[in-house]
Amino acid sequence: MKGFKRFFADVTSDYSQVRRSLEKYGGRSLPSWRLPIDAVQRIGFQMMIAVRFMRLLRDLRIPLGAQVVSRLIRLSYGAEIHWDAELAPGVSIVHGTGLVLSRSARVGQGCILFQGVTLGESIDATSREVGAPTLESDVHVGPGAVLLGPITIGAGSKIMANAVVTISVPSGSIVRSPAPEVDVR
Repeated sequence: MKGFKRFFADVTSDYSQVRRSLEKYGGRSLPSWRLPIDAVQRIGFQMMIAVRFMRLLRDLRIPLGAQVVSRLIRLSYGAEIHWDAELAPGVSIVHGTGLVLSRSARVGQGCILFQGVTLGESIDATSREVGAPTLESDVHVGPGAVLLGPITIGAGSKIMANAVVTISVPSGSIVRSPAPEVDVR
């Protein structure tokens, strides 16, 4: 019963984050009774429900079921979310196609992940430690951003579109992708 309570609490928290994001960025509010409707209409929210179901299966000690759900996410949404990735309650996925979360990725509450984001495992060149990124609370990761290795992205940071991040950044940071060189003739 505990696993089911966690599942419903996490889905409700994820939906609250969807509502907060829409209010903040879209300028409109969403009533909480719309959760079942938005579970059908909002792809990113559907993905989070699938992630929560994957976690429920793990909690119920049905690891093969969690792995099957991971594969169904890949087939249905073109995203790869490992069944061992940790996503805190209150995470929002926007669009989600091309999202890749490795097994040791950790995503904090209030984070927003856009399409094409990769949180991938890598080896730290200095320490030789292997791992994937940890996103503290309220981190926004823009479309196409790639975060690699055992790094920590501080709370409230923003990783802009197409940025490649291989070192930890402190809270409240803004990480931009390099500006392209333009040859004007």
